[in-house]
Amino acid sequence: MTDTTLAAPRGKNLFGKIRVPLRQSFAWLLIVGGAALPFLVEPTSFILILASHALIAGLLGLSLDMLLGTTGMISFGHAGWYGLGAYVAGITAKAWTPDIFVVVALATVTVAVLAAAVGAVLVQQIGKAFAILTLALGQIMYTAVFIAPSVTGGEDGLQGIPAPTFFGSAIDDFRTWYWVLYAIVIVATFGALLCRRTPLGQAWAAIRENQERARFVGMDVNSLKLLSYIISAAMAGTAGALFAFFNGSVSADALHWAESGKVMMYVILGGVGTFIGPVLGAAVFTVAHQYISSLSGEWLIYFGLLMIFLVLFAPKGIYGLYRRATQRLTGRAAQ
Repeated sequence: MTDTTLAAPRGKNLFGKIRVPLRQSFAWLLIVGGAALPFLVEPTSFILILASHALIAGLLGLSLDMLLGTTGMISFGHAGWYGLGAYVAGITAKAWTPDIFVVVALATVTVAVLAAAVGAVLVQQIGKAFAILTLALGQIMYTAVFIAPSVTGGEDGLQGIPAPTFFGSAIDDFRTWYWVLYAIVIVATFGALLCRRTPLGQAWAAIRENQERARFVGMDVNSLKLLSYIISAAMAGTAGALFAFFNGSVSADALHWAESGKVMMYVILGGVGTFIGPVLGAAVFTVAHQYISSLSGEWLIYFGLLMIFLVLFAPKGIYGLYRRATQRLTGRAAQ
C-alpha cells in the first residue's frame, strides 16, 4: 500500500501554516522587544531619547506612505503638514492648555481641515504637477513662519513649549514618553494595515494601479484621492504635535523641503506601500543619521550611496528584504 499522507497536491501550499507563524512570531518579537526597551536602558539614556525621535519619525513616514503607498501620489511638501501640526500644538500649549489630548486633537483637526481645503484643488492634478504643487505649498507654509514672528518665534523658532499633561499629571520622563509614542505608532501601523484590507484600501490600490480604469468602473477618483491626502496630512500633523511636545520647541526647519526629502527617504528605505517598512526605515535612518553625522559632516554622501544600493539591489526596501528572507527560510523548511 502506498503512503500518500506526506504528498501535497500540486498548487497547494503545504507549508503555508509554517510561513505565517514565522512572520507573525518575528513581528511579535519585534513589538515586545520594542516595548521592553525602557527596561533595558537607563531612564535618561540617550538611546531612549533617540528611540523616541525614531518613533516620531516612524509615524511621519507612515503618514506619507498613506498617500504614496495607497494612491501613488508623490508629495514633496509633506513636511509642511508636519511643521504646521507642531506649530499649532506649540502655540496652543503655551497660550491655552498643555493637555495632550486637547492639543494633539486640535493640531490634527486643524491640519485635516486645511488639507481638505487645499487638497480639493491639488488632487485634480496628476503626476509631476501634483508633486510640484505640493512642494510649492510646503515652501509657502515654511515662509509663513517668518511673516508673524510674534506668534511663531520667527527665525528663533517657538521656544518654551510646556510639558504635556495627562489628566493633570505632567508627562516629563523619557520612559513614559517612549511608551506613549510607541503605543501611538503601533496602533497607527495596525490601523493602516487593516485599512488596506477594506474596500476603501482596495479602491485606493485600484487608483494607484490605473486611475483611468478606476474612473471607468465608476469610482469617484478625486474624492478617494482627497480622502487619502487628508488622512496622510492629519497623521503628519499628529506627528508634528508630538514632536513639539517632546522637543519642547519647534523651528521653521520642520516645514522645509529638505525635511520632506528626509520623509521620502524613510518611505523608500523601508519599502513603499508596506506601511511597516516606512516605520522601520525611519528608525534606521534616525539611528544611522545620528551615528554617521557624529563621524562625518558629509553624512548625505553615505546615505546617497545607500539609496543607490537599495534602488539597484533592494527596490522594495528593508521590508522587502525581510519578506525575501522569510520566504527563503520557509522554502528551506519545505525541502
